[in-house]
Amino acid sequence: MNSTAVILAILMISLIIMASFLIFRWKPHDNARYLPSVADPTYRKLHVDEYQAIECYLKQVLPLVLTDRINKTSGLILTDKNDTVYTICNSITRFSVASDEPHSWRYYIDMAEVHLPFFLEPFIKQQNIIDVVHTAGIPLVISINGHFLKDFQRDFPSAPVASDMSHQQASIQKNGDTSIKLQNIRKETAEEYRLNHSSGIWEGGFLCLGFFIWFFALLSPILFLPWLMLIAGTLMAVSFWPLFCPSSRRRREDIHCLTGIPKRWGLFGEFEQGQMSNISLGGIDLIYPSHWESYVTCDLDQKTNIDIYTNGQVVRQGHYLSLHNEEKNYPYHRYGKNLIMIGGSLLIMLLLYFYQPVSVPMKLSFAWLRGSSTKVVTDANTMKEMALRVGDILKAKGVGMCYMPPNNMNGKGNTYFSPFDCSGIYWNSTHSLPIQESEVIKNAAKLIATVNKQLRLQENSDVINSGLAQEIAKSGMILLDDFPDIILKTNKLCGKEVDCFRLKNALVNLGSANDWTTLLKNTEDGKFDDIHVLLRPAGAEALGKLVDATTSSFIYREIDKIAILLNSPSPGGVLLISEEGKQLVEYITPAIVSYDHSALEQWSELQRLSDTVLQTPFETIGIITELSVDTNGTRRIVLHSSLDSMTLIRCIGTTLLLLVLLAILVINLVLAVKKNWQNKQRLSKIRQYYDSCFDTAFPPTHWR
Repeated sequence: MNSTAVILAILMISLIIMASFLIFRWKPHDNARYLPSVADPTYRKLHVDEYQAIECYLKQVLPLVLTDRINKTSGLILTDKNDTVYTICNSITRFSVASDEPHSWRYYIDMAEVHLPFFLEPFIKQQNIIDVVHTAGIPLVISINGHFLKDFQRDFPSAPVASDMSHQQASIQKNGDTSIKLQNIRKETAEEYRLNHSSGIWEGGFLCLGFFIWFFALLSPILFLPWLMLIAGTLMAVSFWPLFCPSSRRRREDIHCLTGIPKRWGLFGEFEQGQMSNISLGGIDLIYPSHWESYVTCDLDQKTNIDIYTNGQVVRQGHYLSLHNEEKNYPYHRYGKNLIMIGGSLLIMLLLYFYQPVSVPMKLSFAWLRGSSTKVVTDANTMKEMALRVGDILKAKGVGMCYMPPNNMNGKGNTYFSPFDCSGIYWNSTHSLPIQESEVIKNAAKLIATVNKQLRLQENSDVINSGLAQEIAKSGMILLDDFPDIILKTNKLCGKEVDCFRLKNALVNLGSANDWTTLLKNTEDGKFDDIHVLLRPAGAEALGKLVDATTSSFIYREIDKIAILLNSPSPGGVLLISEEGKQLVEYITPAIVSYDHSALEQWSELQRLSDTVLQTPFETIGIITELSVDTNGTRRIVLHSSLDSMTLIRCIGTTLLLLVLLAILVINLVLAVKKNWQNKQRLSKIRQYYDSCFDTAFPPTHWR
């Protein structure tokens, strides 16, 4: 109930904000506010001196008839409501009026006419910073590029008077026969707008961002999951909005439809016939598309119709050259959006692969969609012959052996020491043999025992010469009263010549022998029977550590060997494995963690655990995600724990995300290749059409 109230409150607030925005946009404002600007316009109040300069200009410079055209009220032209100055940045288009009067120009900012005092004409640039005030007729320019109308107030009395031009047609007079006539001002067509502006980058970015949020929602806590999915869905819906909503006419630029005679000007106009940069229409420099270079000369020095942007870029000329028709019949296919979606889908798929297993959610989702049956088994032989499929729910109960994966067979985990991993259960009618005694372990234990006993003589009551040991202990030395026993037990453990190299060298040095063979022969001959070895405390400690390290290597090797043998079950049977790595049985873990165990203690732990895990009762339930049979005839069944509702939602969401990403990747890859190929063919088809238009006596009447 609370979540529903929150959602409704958010929806109501969003609707109020949207309605307020639309009302503000649709509210009628003065005509100066709608002047187009390259940068964001700024606003300020009209100063007193500017107000006086405007009033003086209208009374002294403009005649009464023109003043009435600008402001049809008597007295002041500015009221308290319209004392705002708008600062905009844009280009100014100038057209002359067919009149003999001086300063007979009309000025436009895109398609909006403005009145520009002739004092400010010399300061017009390609891009202008303009201050405009609202009047009852047309906006009045009071400043351009830092030059203000009030600075010319002392020149008002001597200024020439302009006549009424409201009834005359705007044109540019040049040399009598080269006039330019403004036929009309229109907005871009959808094709012209798409050719210059429609790239789809934002749409692709919004869609990829929605997929990223979808991915993070699957990993987020349950509390944030619905909200993140709502945001992701909103972003994806926004990305599809341009497909159903055509571009607004207010966003389209103005195109001036002119009639005139284009000419080639400049010092090199007669020699550089291949260039189009020096073609002008009256005082307007024309900018042509590069692929029109071979065709624009056909209309030079003759009257023709030309449509241009305010910056002079030509969009149509004559009967045939037309960007609108080119885009309509041979559209230019932009594939930047496709490339963005390819990169985004690949990145999210890599994140899915590395941060979340993809195969498991897909299997579980398909199993949920297909439906599953529950299988209950209490006998291994029955399990081997039972018909199972991925997605079934399996309940198994019996007595089996813990299975250890090969990558954990070193017996050194970062948890409690355990030679087995009970995340898998080997279930068979035959039982594994118990652990066997090892001669290597016995020999290592005897060597450790005799060394520890002799290094701590003062703690033992059965020493050979207790009085001598006490006297030596008082002096700070340590007595080895049975040195030959250490040599013989070392030889029994390290029977090969290459074994125990460091320990043998240490004993050779203590026995003052040339090599190990000589030392061993002297020991067997009884030459060390009545000889006692004295060691400093540091030397005794080093000898103890060396013996521990040497024996540990043998014991660990034996532990691994026995563990491998125990985990080599007989052929056949069933192997149940937890896909999540959960333990399928409960058994008592050792009280001491692995790094506190000595090698012998680990061997004892192996013996203790083997009695438990070789024949351990288990009971498990899970969803089958994988079925296979290995080379030994063992049936491998991988189980995943039962799904709750949220886990199921995450699995379905992950599967849907992966399928959508795969579809987007394939579709956009095909579209990118196709669009690139079509773009390469586009110019050749356009040139072929233009060639047929200009080179034949009977040009085609329509585009092919």
